Amino acid sequence: MDMNELAELYAREIVTTRVFDAPRALVWRSWSDPEQLKRWWGPKGFTNTFHVFEFRPGGAWRFVMHGPNGTDYPNECLFVEIAEPERIVLDHLSAPRFRLTAKFDEVGEQTKLTFRQLFETKETYESIKRLATLGNEQNLDKLAEHLAGQR
Repeated sequence: MDMNELAELYAREIVTTRVFDAPRALVWRSWSDPEQLKRWWGPKGFTNTFHVFEFRPGGAWRFVMHGPNGTDYPNECLFVEIAEPERIVLDHLSAPRFRLTAKFDEVGEQTKLTFRQLFETKETYESIKRLATLGNEQNLDKLAEHLAGQR
């Protein structure tokens, strides 16, 4: 990959990193267990209804995020790669389209999560980056609260 291709890639990607005061196995379960995931997934004030959650490569994840204003946001994803307990890769097939890579690294007794969203186009990235960056931080805030209740 040359420098121009790298620059294009970075011009379409949001990267959010957080260190959680929880072991990697606990953080992994919070992502891989749909009963836990639906409790914390999404920005502040959002709730979820999961319709399909096939946690395996090629498996579907279809759900509705319910916004605090009553608006429903249907989501459809496809799991691309699952490497327990290190990485989950999925394609978000509904708009806005992106590839999500969640990487789980052990840091002593804690877990560093790197949350990467690579958007299909630079235009999509530009139109959503402010909202998605804030939403990602709120999402990880909710995960931190969830994990605190699991210990």
